[in-house]
Amino acid sequence: MANPSSFLLKRLMSITGLLPVGGFLVQHFFSNSYVFISPEAYNEHTKFLVSLPMVVLIEALLIYFPILLHAVLGVAIIYRGENNFTSYSFFRNWMFFFQRVTGFLALIFIATHSYTTRIKTGLAGEEMTFNYMVDILKQPLWFWFYFVGVLSAVFHFCNGIWSFFVTWGITVGPKAQRVSSAMTMGLFVVMGIWGVGILLKFA
Repeated sequence: MANPSSFLLKRLMSITGLLPVGGFLVQHFFSNSYVFISPEAYNEHTKFLVSLPMVVLIEALLIYFPILLHAVLGVAIIYRGENNFTSYSFFRNWMFFFQRVTGFLALIFIATHSYTTRIKTGLAGEEMTFNYMVDILKQPLWFWFYFVGVLSAVFHFCNGIWSFFVTWGITVGPKAQRVSSAMTMGLFVVMGIWGVGILLKFA
């Protein structure tokens, strides 16, 4: 019989990863895709987002708190020895390993990106514009930091979908899990190209 606390931890982990955190990532990609239209379209959309009523409270409750909770739950699961290199195939064990690594990298990236684009600009009374991002990403070190960060966040989200399906009993058998693995890795490729494409428009 499964440990009740382990059962709860895994389900909270999967929900916070897929819904608020994953939803934010997808929404972020769509918002930043305005850069494909024009710098002016990107600036207008960004201005609209930061002018939303109670935007700071919304970000705190729907973005930053869920991300922090997801990170804490992840550390708790690792500390308890859950999902170690024993239960699944060679490939899946490596996916679990990369899930942990990319989770750590994504957390650093999100914290840095949030500080750079929200906190720093807010304290300085600056606007987060197309040119602001260009000034950041034209620097090679920053570009590669964003490159690794974006791909880490995308992998963590897409591989997390596979874990979500397993955790909630949606994909039970080996065949269903193989199909799910192929689909989520396909999604990783699509979103990875999407995210890198956005970065290149700024760089």
